[in-house]
Amino acid sequence: MRQLFTWRFLAAIGALVALALVARALLVRNDDLQTVIEPEPIERRIDLIDPIESAAGSPEFTVGRDGVTTGFLDLTLPGGRVVRVAPGTLGEVDCPVLAEASRCAIFADVLGEAIVWFAIVPQGPRSTAELPPIVDLEDGRAIFENGWLIPFPPVIERECPGEDIPTFSDFLRRFGPDSVSIVDLRSRQVVAVRCAGADEA
Repeated sequence: MRQLFTWRFLAAIGALVALALVARALLVRNDDLQTVIEPEPIERRIDLIDPIESAAGSPEFTVGRDGVTTGFLDLTLPGGRVVRVAPGTLGEVDCPVLAEASRCAIFADVLGEAIVWFAIVPQGPRSTAELPPIVDLEDGRAIFENGWLIPFPPVIERECPGEDIPTFSDFLRRFGPDSVSIVDLRSRQVVAVRCAGADEA
């Protein structure tokens, strides 16, 4: 009787199984892919929050793709205080009108007088700035989805027309992911949150 399973046949089956295992290992699940594309945000304790009255930097000042500055940037804050963003500082500039007076604000993590990390964002009406959603409140600071930690007052206003929101926890559960957070640049605190679409309404 002829042997049905030769060593070549078994080797071919083994190769197919190995190939299937390799292919499965190479397929990345959606959540794993999202982790690769969107890494966990770095926690930033924001110690400096101020409107920027004017900005002057060296000609070569820029923020590279690696998020590190080249050149220096001097920012004049209320009261005539000047802070310098030194070369090699981590940060981001998201305010396209930085050269215009009183149109941007700075949020920074500082160590003594030195800026460790910074972000420059547009100013909103009445000396405010709009930031991403809050995900939690802890130890007197609001934790934002981008990793920022900013102080908040005893009551954070909830701007959601027509909605009954008894607690801030209820707001986070029902409206948090798509909401807008409003920081008052004078009190340097998160003073309000707004439901998605509330401004248009």
